[in-house]
Amino acid sequence: MSIDARLKELGLKLPTPAAPVAAYVPAVEQDGFLYISGQLPFRNGEVMTGRLGADLGVDAGREAARACGIMLLAQMKAALGSLDRVERVVKLGVFVACDPHFTEQPKVADG
Repeated sequence: MSIDARLKELGLKLPTPAAPVAAYVPAVEQDGFLYISGQLPFRNGEVMTGRLGADLGVDAGREAARACGIMLLAQMKAALGSLDRVERVVKLGVFVACDPHFTEQPKVADG
């Protein structure tokens, strides 16, 4: 089954890849690797904001992480033409905006 077919089966529609907000390119393919710039969580076209442990809980963080993951897929497809070219994810960094006492970053990143 193709990745596009699996996304359709899951009811996921990839958004238009977010345009860069500064002087960089969103994705670069080099030596068989695709490097993608950091992605922000969008909900209905707006960036999700707040700090986990201060004004947001784990569920909101998971929703934001999921939105970033979906945007990563959109960037991959735009850069590669097909998600079926993706063999594996070698490295994934997750940055969580949170209160200093918040300790559930792994639960958020799993979103």
